[in-house]
Amino acid sequence: MSSDDLARRAALRLADEQDRNLPAAVEAQIQTGGAVPQRFEAATTIALAALILSAAQFAWDIYRDLKKDSKAAPAREVIARRMRLELKVSEAITSERRDRVITAVVDELMEQPPAA
Repeated sequence: MSSDDLARRAALRLADEQDRNLPAAVEAQIQTGGAVPQRFEAATTIALAALILSAAQFAWDIYRDLKKDSKAAPAREVIARRMRLELKVSEAITSERRDRVITAVVDELMEQPPAA
């Protein structure tokens, strides 16, 4: 699993409650390397997609950094707390939405953690 796969899974998890176009927006962000889309999309959808990608990469990095210093997998609460403290978030995203994205990303990460 890669951080892109993690972002895709989190987007699917969040689609029903946040935005049904989220999986497509995340995929577009992945395919274009985060470039601004050529077609119109709601600013919030783009911001959420970008946040999911950033959160997935950040969670992946945190997990691997903490795992290399310990034999045990890091606790989801440790990863989520660090993400809430350090993850940069667009002003278009509420703290409630940010927390939902972080929860979805960490849940997906812990269901299928990166190989050691």
